[in-house]
Amino acid sequence: MEKKGIKALLALLAGIGVLQAAGVGESHYRHLISTSIYSANNLYLQTGWYDMDGDGVGSEPEMNNANFVGSYYFGRIGDTWRPFVLGGFGFTKIKQDDLELDSSYIKAGGGINYNPTPNVGVVLGASGLWLSTDGSYDGNDLSMVPYFDADSDTALYDLFGGVNLHTEYNGYKPYFDLTAHYLRIDYDFGLSDTDGWSTDMSAGVYTPTLTQWMDLPVRAHLFVAGSFLSDGLSDDILFDSHYSAGASLLWKIGPALPIDAFRNTELAFNLQGTTGDDGLRGWKASVSFSIAKF
Repeated sequence: MEKKGIKALLALLAGIGVLQAAGVGESHYRHLISTSIYSANNLYLQTGWYDMDGDGVGSEPEMNNANFVGSYYFGRIGDTWRPFVLGGFGFTKIKQDDLELDSSYIKAGGGINYNPTPNVGVVLGASGLWLSTDGSYDGNDLSMVPYFDADSDTALYDLFGGVNLHTEYNGYKPYFDLTAHYLRIDYDFGLSDTDGWSTDMSAGVYTPTLTQWMDLPVRAHLFVAGSFLSDGLSDDILFDSHYSAGASLLWKIGPALPIDAFRNTELAFNLQGTTGDDGLRGWKASVSFSIAKF
């Protein structure tokens, strides 16, 4: 009886160990995949290289992403109501020790831009982002295998609203943006969803025309920005906040396009640095298209 009791106790302890190990694998998967899909969606944390502190499992993860996104505002600059659409696609990779997550995604959405005065804009919109991930794991931790040595699909849904204040002085156009996002992340493997709030703030200035390139005007854009995550999101994402500063050259190619609706199109060449809590740091260099808002 005594030996049977010892064996039963050992079996119970082994079972608890297996459950705890499975919990480690699930939690680690949620952290890495949430960070990956959030970085693909967020306006100021895109297209570049980043590293950050981990969650105590393995070394610091490294993340690379490349995004090809754009937006189109209908109507003319100064119109009271301007519907818009947004969308794009991209790629994200996270590497850490013996695991690698290679992801591709598509994004689509839209909304309405309301301008009650020439210097105030209000925006309401929604978007969806669908991430397909090819996982690879070469380690010996069995709790990681079901999540990282497999393919998975993740979705992020974003409801957002914000206000933009802008003015003009001697050709310079300073602005301030405040946007709140309600985000929900839907995981694969039957894992429970995560939701919460992200708040974005940014301030910057557009310069007057600085030069001409191929007889088309070029201006600059300088900005600083910060994003702050609620507890619901930061429990899964590997940082709670991040800050960025950057500069862009905006080439107004619209006048050279044959479609009048695209006359305010600008091709932007962007350079940006990012830092944040929990060891987050990185940079981005990117190219993007947009229809000027003001």
